[in-house]
Amino acid sequence: MADNKGDFVVGLLVGSALGAALALLYAPQTGEETRETIKKRGLELKDSATDVYDQVKDQTTTIASQVKDSATNLAGTVKDSASTVASRVGETVSRVKTDVAEGLAETKEVAREEAAHIKEAAKDEASKMRPAKTGDSAGESAI
Repeated sequence: MADNKGDFVVGLLVGSALGAALALLYAPQTGEETRETIKKRGLELKDSATDVYDQVKDQTTTIASQVKDSATNLAGTVKDSASTVASRVGETVSRVKTDVAEGLAETKEVAREEAAHIKEAAKDEASKMRPAKTGDSAGESAI
């Protein structure tokens, strides 16, 4: 879109210059008057071109500054977002480590309790089986 405006302005300036030159050449004036008129028109065209150049330069500088500011703001936003995400990931990892450690401790405790239970049950079974074996041995010798 900006390129179209630039093309339009250039076309307008060139068209104006050509129109002015043709008007001067076909005007019923003396050579001296025509040269003076061409000189004035040339200076006016130069001033007009300088003004357009200055406007384009100012607009370009403004747009460049806006783009720079936007890029800086975007970079800051991305940096802040990345920092927030990193912090949240760190917190989540810490919570997971804590949960795993607590789960492991609970599992060890349950395993100890179950091992003690099984050991006690094995002792009970062993004590039940010993008198039965002694009695069975005596019964077998009697037969």
